[in-house]
Amino acid sequence: MRHLRLHLLILLLLMPLTARADAALLSPDQAWEEASAGRMLIIDVRNAAEWAWTGVPRGAARASWWQIGGESGFLEDVLAIVGHERDRAIALICARGVRSSDAAAFLRANGFSNVRDIGEGMLGSAAGPGWQKRQLPLE
Repeated sequence: MRHLRLHLLILLLLMPLTARADAALLSPDQAWEEASAGRMLIIDVRNAAEWAWTGVPRGAARASWWQIGGESGFLEDVLAIVGHERDRAIALICARGVRSSDAAAFLRANGFSNVRDIGEGMLGSAAGPGWQKRQLPLE
């Protein structure tokens, strides 16, 4: 039983890494270039308090990953944002790349075919300095 618990703990610790490896990472600079050219839509998956605190990428839509409606509420919000076009090019951003990675994997599992993850997030991560430190446009 003790070994089973250890194995379960290891699996739980590795799950975010697996989700991140699955997500196609995009730098904030690349995301801004694609979005400003109209080739991609950025969706900020943080919550209202975070949006107010840091601002959101200019032109980004908002769909909180953590919400009362849970994953189904998030899916409904994203479907409404993209006009039910599951093949529309989208890039997800959060604070440091964890939620956006999880949300990207979830959307792929629900039929979205063109989802990218801005792994640096707004605040920076091991992937890089983030949207704010790169001084990309905010609203």
